[in-house]
Amino acid sequence: MNVVINVDDSGLHPAVRRAVQDLHARGMVSSTTVLANGPDVEQAAKMQGVGLGAHLNLLRGRPVLPADRVTSLVGEDGLFLGDYTALFARYVTGRIDHAQVEAELDAQIGRLRDLGIELTHFDSEKHIHAWPTIMHAVGKLAARHNIRWVRRPRECSEFTRLDKGGVRVKFLSLCSLLQRRPKGVDWPDSLWGIADQGRDLLPQAFLEYTTRHELNRPDAVVEICCHPGLPKAGDGPLPAEFGPMRVDAQWQDEYDALCSPDWAGVFRELGAEIVSYGDIEPRK
Repeated sequence: MNVVINVDDSGLHPAVRRAVQDLHARGMVSSTTVLANGPDVEQAAKMQGVGLGAHLNLLRGRPVLPADRVTSLVGEDGLFLGDYTALFARYVTGRIDHAQVEAELDAQIGRLRDLGIELTHFDSEKHIHAWPTIMHAVGKLAARHNIRWVRRPRECSEFTRLDKGGVRVKFLSLCSLLQRRPKGVDWPDSLWGIADQGRDLLPQAFLEYTTRHELNRPDAVVEICCHPGLPKAGDGPLPAEFGPMRVDAQWQDEYDALCSPDWAGVFRELGAEIVSYGDIEPRK
């Protein structure tokens, strides 16, 4: 069983980078995805040893392209909308120009590569690349840039689970059912960490999840999606142009959860190997 432990949001804030480096040294993070338009992106690009992917972003901050080239994705202030519901409303009513989507994401990928990052895979802010036609664009970009892994945010959930996490999982699973695997691209068998976040990102929960859904197979690829952070005195706030965000409220909880000594025993029981996407070949 191959387990990719990926920290989203590198480049957003120094606290995220700090957590990645600390947890990687502890053997508890193998991968991270980087925001091309994040204020800490240049420092994040310098991280060594950990797999670096692109955290594609159509939701927050300032686009990499000039705003007049991505008018269907921004507000009057030239920033991404910063509001998931507002962006989804544009999407479902056909007000998103998919040529602009592809151009902006291509520019983000180019920005990261210009910083010297050898990208291992793609995922996205709030899993927006899971929206079926957006996934099509991401698949084209993966082929163009020779990226062989893309996150598919499919997490199994009990039918009766109707809390916020459970509803989120069901929506993303529905999106996943509508997707076709892009040619030449593989994706993990499952993602874990969408429904169980913060204090619930626990080793016993991961063991129960992978066992219940028969993911403890030698050829399985499971990604743990997480959002730890290590803030310290003197750090600035989250970037104002990214709009309201709650992720910093779970930084410490997820860092503490990933530091649990119980993870080692769980991984041994599962026969899991901790890898990055750069370590594993796509399956035919």
